[in-house]
Amino acid sequence: MLNTYKSACLILMTLTLVHGALSAQIASAPLKADPITVGSKTTNGLLQEAASAVKLQDLHIGIGDLLQVTMFGTQDFNADFRVSSSGDISLPPLGLVRVAGLSTSEAEKSIEHQLVEGGFYREPRVSVFEKEYVTQGVSILGEVKNPGVYPLLADRHLLDLLSQAGGLTPNASKTISVTHAGQNTPSVVTLSPDPELAATSNPAILTGDTIMVATAGLVYVIGNVNKPGGYPMTDNQLTVLQALALAGGNAPMAALDRAQIVRQAKGGAREAVPISVKRILAGRNKDIRLQPQDILFIPGSTGKNAATRSVEAILQAAVGVAIYRR
Repeated sequence: MLNTYKSACLILMTLTLVHGALSAQIASAPLKADPITVGSKTTNGLLQEAASAVKLQDLHIGIGDLLQVTMFGTQDFNADFRVSSSGDISLPPLGLVRVAGLSTSEAEKSIEHQLVEGGFYREPRVSVFEKEYVTQGVSILGEVKNPGVYPLLADRHLLDLLSQAGGLTPNASKTISVTHAGQNTPSVVTLSPDPELAATSNPAILTGDTIMVATAGLVYVIGNVNKPGGYPMTDNQLTVLQALALAGGNAPMAALDRAQIVRQAKGGAREAVPISVKRILAGRNKDIRLQPQDILFIPGSTGKNAATRSVEAILQAAVGVAIYRR
């Protein structure tokens, strides 16, 4: 029994010494900065998001901004307020409260302090949320799916803002103007599908900028074609054969050698220019570049009258089949 007791004590002392040595090694060992995965994100990614959140808090409330002010535990204290031109909001029961130039956290503390000083509440917990940044926003107008004013909460480029507005409509031109705040002359940007040229057509957007997406010119294709209608021009460049292809090609009874282009003349009147699509298809004539609002009329070969319509009749037919894709 005595030997067994001594052996147990010896083992216990050995374990104690080993534990102490390991603890000393762990304490003196340098910590490794290996990222820890949380869901699908690492700690590095989470830190970047946190840094972005801190950056957003540096934004200050401006004139015209829309604020949502709420207070914990009070149902009646929940409303939206537009910051006036003097930088105030009319907040019951305090009246006018100065918020312009403050961050949302600073505005919360200011309102809480005034509620306590006025004897309205003992320990109010106020929340101020920016629902709409106006002074720190970007106006996106024209042929985008959701035009409006969008907050610029971080470094953004043109394509980022266009994506935020829902993208371009089918009638949008590839030429976009960007007007910087305080400037009258816009800078013109031409979007390119070439990835190598995309960087040059994706400038940085600043607070107060206005992005205008113009409407592409339309060309109308009517007559003996498979899909008559109005078709937008890419960069205002479209030829007769391209327009015919957009319209699904000609119908079997089309008189391609007696086609017409109805175009607006200098005096404002419309004139018909006869062309031979048949010779263009055969490579005998050069393909013709169309202009915005041109009407390409492909007559049928069933009779002479059908092939020699008046300009007025062609205009009426174009109005009847014009398709604006929205």
